Amino acid sequence: MISTSMIDDIFAYKVALEIMEKDEDLEPTSIYECMQRSDWIKWKEAINVELESLKKRGVFGPITVTPRDVKPVGYKWAFVRKRNEKGEVVRYK
Repeated sequence: MISTSMIDDIFAYKVALEIMEKDEDLEPTSIYECMQRSDWIKWKEAINVELESLKKRGVFGPITVTPRDVKPVGYKWAFVRKRNEKGEVVRYK
């Protein structure tokens, strides 16, 4: 009997394999990867828009010392190209 998690793993593998076979351009996973791409200017614009949005919303503040038992919240950049129904890139985010 095949377990549900094994079915999920097989499905994920097949999806990843299909993407690689189609030679689709995968999303970058770091700012460094963005900088190495031909569409770096668009990624740079998207990064600046996001930073301005965070600044306007007051997300950033002064750095303060936290108690030893408190772990500060981190962050991670996620790069996504939004596409329309035809699969054309309409926005970098």
